[in-house]
Amino acid sequence: MNGSLLRLPAFRALWVGRLLSWIGSGLGPIAFAFAAIDLGADPVELGVVVASRAVPNVVLILFGGAVSDRLPKRTVAMGASILSAVGLAGAAGLLATGLADLPLLAVAAAVSGAGAAFFASATNAVLCDVVGEPLTRAATVLNRTGMNIGLVVGIAGGGILVGFATPEVALAVGSLAFTFAVAAFAALPRRVIGSIRGRSFTRDLADGLAFVVRTKWLLACLTLVFVGQLAFAGGVQVLGPFAADDSFGRTPWGLAGAVQTVGLIVGATIAGRLRARIRLPRAAVVAGGMGLPLVVLALILQLPRGVVDPLHWFFWLSLALFAASTGLQVFTVSVDTTVQLLVPRALRTQVYACLTVAALAGMPIGQMVIGPLYDLVGAPLALAILAALVAAAVVAVSANPRVRRLGSSSFSSSS
Repeated sequence: MNGSLLRLPAFRALWVGRLLSWIGSGLGPIAFAFAAIDLGADPVELGVVVASRAVPNVVLILFGGAVSDRLPKRTVAMGASILSAVGLAGAAGLLATGLADLPLLAVAAAVSGAGAAFFASATNAVLCDVVGEPLTRAATVLNRTGMNIGLVVGIAGGGILVGFATPEVALAVGSLAFTFAVAAFAALPRRVIGSIRGRSFTRDLADGLAFVVRTKWLLACLTLVFVGQLAFAGGVQVLGPFAADDSFGRTPWGLAGAVQTVGLIVGATIAGRLRARIRLPRAAVVAGGMGLPLVVLALILQLPRGVVDPLHWFFWLSLALFAASTGLQVFTVSVDTTVQLLVPRALRTQVYACLTVAALAGMPIGQMVIGPLYDLVGAPLALAILAALVAAAVVAVSANPRVRRLGSSSFSSSS
């Protein structure tokens, strides 16, 4: 990780703005989840509330990429942060005044998710333009490290706030983080964050999708990302809070989430030090750790209360989340770096949008499917099924000939 990049004013503005935005993004989901539980949500209803944030993100992310190509990315990043701040502030206000119900909470989550759709495309695609191609690899690692620091602070802070205060306090703090991010993004120089005009909106979308479809190694990686996010979102984000309330409590749940994000930082550091020595096939195998917390949660919900000390469950779940996020980050940085180096600049925004869609599309599906699956087979077996899906995807992707060829020879975007 090259901290000297932060001496570049444009990159520093981008990095700080993203850091603050990720703090808000870490606070939001945990606050929405426990706010829904406090309003009486069951696993099906909680799945709908948390999926309400992911659905507009998936629907709008491709359009967010095309919009980012036509408007200054500085403007898009600021507007996205404002939208996210409004969503969290609205939810906090409804809860504080006693007017909140599950449908209104879902609407507020959707507004926040819409802001995230435009934020991701604008701030990811501009990285190479800000630092230049020679520094792109180091900047990618530093950018992700900043994201992970923000998530550690946000998730841990969210757990502490919902445990010792209330979900509405956590939502209000998250809204403030997004508000400060607006000021940070305002410092991005307009001359660096330019816009592209004169091209068809739908043509940009079609070009990006076509590139992803014909790039077989990219499709294979997207499969693993999709399945991993589906399983993790359904198992950890929906059933996890119920397991926490049934075992070690809300504040330790937030701290376990922070430990998970520390794993993302460790993974980014490992990926940065290994650099070209870690190839996609090995990175895909390491990403299989995403199934570990699902197994631990299944055991928490399967074994009778009191058989295992709750703090022991907290330890093992934290360790599993750490391993899962470390593996995921190693894989993600490997994919990100390959995209930065192989994808033509004119298509990079749309390819990043497609990558984000693959990750995000699995989330609402997992969040909405886990409730009916829970009703059908129970929580422990549902979690075991999700863990098996992750394992199957890892085997399929790591054994894919196109991915293995990319790992053993020179990069080729047509692989």
